Amino acid sequence: MSTPPEKTPDVPGPTGGYRNAPVSDPPYNGSSPSQLPPLPTLDGSLVVDFSLLAKAGGDASSAAATMDSAWQALSAVALFGAAPWGDDAALGQGFDQAFAQPRDDLLKAVQALPATLRNLADALGGVHSVLKNGDDTAKEIVGPSPSLGHGSV
Repeated sequence: MSTPPEKTPDVPGPTGGYRNAPVSDPPYNGSSPSQLPPLPTLDGSLVVDFSLLAKAGGDASSAAATMDSAWQALSAVALFGAAPWGDDAALGQGFDQAFAQPRDDLLKAVQALPATLRNLADALGGVHSVLKNGDDTAKEIVGPSPSLGHGSV
C-alpha cells in the first residue's frame, strides 16, 4: 500500500519566510454587541438613541482616518517596495503572474474604503440631524407634557 502524495501548495514556488508570516487583526475599539443597550420591542414606533447614532458617525469618521493611513502604508509597500520575492527573477515572475491582479484589486478596495467610511459618517450625521430636529419640533408642537396623575375622570 502506497502512501498518498503530500498536498502541494496552491502557490507556485516555495512558500514561507517573512512575507507569509502570520499577523493578527488590528484591534477594534468600538462597541461590541454585548455593550449595546437592548433593543425595544418593535411595535411600529421609531426609537432613536441619539447618543449611539452620533457615536456611530464618529466611529465611522475615525475608521476612515485609520483606513486612510492603512492605504498609505499598504500602497507604499505593495507598489514601491522590493521586487516580488527579492532577486530571484523566476520566482518573482511566477508570483507576479499569480498574485498581481488580487493585489491590485485589494489596493483599489482599500483605497476606496476611506471615502466610503467618510460618506457613511456624513450620512449618519445627516440622519442624526434630521431626526433630532424632528424630535425637537414634535416636542415644541406638543408643548410641555402634562403631569400624568392618578384619579378619576
